[in-house]
Amino acid sequence: MKHIFMMHDTKKHHDLEEMIHEVMKDYQYEIIYTTSMLDSQKYIRQCFKPSRFYAVGGDGTINGLLQALVHSDHELVILPYGTGNDFCRSMTKEKDLRKLLIQSLNQHSQKVDTIQLNEYYYLNAACFGLDSVIANKVHDTPDIPFIPESQSYLISVLQQVFRYHQHVVKVMSQGQCLYQGKVTLCTFNNAQYYGGGFQIVPQANIQDGYLDICIVDPVSKIKIPYLVTYLLSHQLHKRHEVHYYKVKEATVYCQQSCNMDGEEMKAEEYHFQVVPQSLNLIIYEKNQA
Repeated sequence: MKHIFMMHDTKKHHDLEEMIHEVMKDYQYEIIYTTSMLDSQKYIRQCFKPSRFYAVGGDGTINGLLQALVHSDHELVILPYGTGNDFCRSMTKEKDLRKLLIQSLNQHSQKVDTIQLNEYYYLNAACFGLDSVIANKVHDTPDIPFIPESQSYLISVLQQVFRYHQHVVKVMSQGQCLYQGKVTLCTFNNAQYYGGGFQIVPQANIQDGYLDICIVDPVSKIKIPYLVTYLLSHQLHKRHEVHYYKVKEATVYCQQSCNMDGEEMKAEEYHFQVVPQSLNLIIYEKNQA
């Protein structure tokens, strides 16, 4: 099987080449640089022999490549190199790309679920409410000296909390209304983490055939930081404002845009459907780091 590294044509990614050449010297591999996700998807679709594709980036990069990899015989390896890297947190605590690459070479792929949202697919999370506003605005955060890029989500949280006007959502599943009204947070997860490292749904499993929903009732803006402390301490489930649902499909009606794995999406309605075992993924050992 050929190993293909999908890279952005930036200096940051070029700096990884030496490590890749060293680790992969005994394998058949190729490094592909593209300037757009459409070009990356086109390249994957033109590969007719099953190959192992390496997503070098964050959740947005994974999402872009996923559109061409789902329902295919190709395999996906995630090398976390983005702003949030939330999906990879569900698999491993290891952050060293060299160690992860070496470990991936000793692993066979496993079938995992994806979520179809209207005509697109995602692997990690889609959200409405404050979480969507934060995610949609995270790349608008100005560069601040001495603040690492990985803290962009935290900065966006601080900027957006007091600007947020509560969104109204209606969530339907199998003909029943699960929730209707204003929300503070509203997320639809395949995996456990979102928002730059918040474990919003610890019970989520990418191989269980279910979509995990977490909705937080409206709370006053002054209480939002207090709510975040519960989230950070893994005690969010104890709050009476928090509701969890586990479903195979759901339809959301909301006038505001959604954020799907780092990409903003606007639609009249949003239909979520679990697509079981639709992606061949290399899953890292969870006891790392």
